[in-house]
Amino acid sequence: MLFWILLILLLNGMISFAYSLINAGETTTLWAMLSVSYIFFLGLTQTGILFSAIMRMSKSSWGRHFSRLGEILTLSFIPVAFIIFLIIYFGGVNHLFYWASPGTLHGHEDGHHLSPFLGKGLFLWRNLISMALFYGMSYIYFRTGCLEENETQVSDDLDKKLNVMAGFVMFFYVIANTNIAWDFGMTIIKHWESSIFTAYYWVGNILAGTAFLFLSALYFIPRKAEGAVNGWRLQSMGILLFGCTLLWTYMFWSQYFVIWYGNLPNITGPYFKGMKGNFASMFVVMMLFCFVIPFITLIFKRIKLSVWALSTVAFIICVGMLIERYLMIIPVFSDGSTPVVATWTGISLVFAGLSSVLLSIILFLKLFPKVNIVTTFRSDY
Repeated sequence: MLFWILLILLLNGMISFAYSLINAGETTTLWAMLSVSYIFFLGLTQTGILFSAIMRMSKSSWGRHFSRLGEILTLSFIPVAFIIFLIIYFGGVNHLFYWASPGTLHGHEDGHHLSPFLGKGLFLWRNLISMALFYGMSYIYFRTGCLEENETQVSDDLDKKLNVMAGFVMFFYVIANTNIAWDFGMTIIKHWESSIFTAYYWVGNILAGTAFLFLSALYFIPRKAEGAVNGWRLQSMGILLFGCTLLWTYMFWSQYFVIWYGNLPNITGPYFKGMKGNFASMFVVMMLFCFVIPFITLIFKRIKLSVWALSTVAFIICVGMLIERYLMIIPVFSDGSTPVVATWTGISLVFAGLSSVLLSIILFLKLFPKVNIVTTFRSDY
């Protein structure tokens, strides 16, 4: 039943987007909304295997329960990640990026010299290559981890190889997400720059991705699985989410104060647009969902030890980060008088993105039934 509901949501999103493109006079905001949905769910899925790598590098035994699902979350989404990126490239690049418009010629735009970095060819290949390196390393790490399960006693050499691979997964994760942050967060704004934005972006992915992994585990990991989610794992996940919340908040204010103190009009104007006017209420909700509510609730042990309470906080974090991604892109192309996310197409794109993630996991588990949803090797990380 769930499979067919998700499939209907996915088809609805595809049909709604195509219909709106054909009939709308102005399509830039549609491409922007597709980009919001894309980078949000791309960040959630790519964080899955990063979680596994971090748990291994930190030798966390509680995280082993969620690690394999995190790896599946990343690998199953590979086809969707490349397909949607190519759709945006071939259909929406001229709408989203000022430097890609036909009026921008010979590396100049409005009298300003444009860096060679801003070009369609480099945009395409740097993202394809960085994602290919990340997903390729993720697959190697996943396959080696599966081999580890078949050994009754994990050798030191295999353990060292996996630690090295985990390091490379983390490295290529940062590279791939830095490219996405540059292209979908910075280069859509004319002559806007920030030295902190890329780190702020992928720290946000870690926060929301960890929350989404926990929510996914409640459905996809059987309750009778070895070492089911218990108080120990719940409390540890709650502590991790609390730490990620503080880290994201630190990165947010680090960027905010630098931009506010510099007070350069070409920097502050676009940055503060998503905090004022028609976007002010959404910004307040975003801060409540990404910082205030998680910070206040996750202080208490009772919240961390309750599956329902912790899953509610995790859901709130995911919604908050979706709003943050919306405020990152949409204010560049809209004054916010008509919220794009509140339209039928906007809602359909969000649910289509969610259904594509869940369908990818379901299909992966059906195609590879021998893959254990929970790692079963004897040694702890």
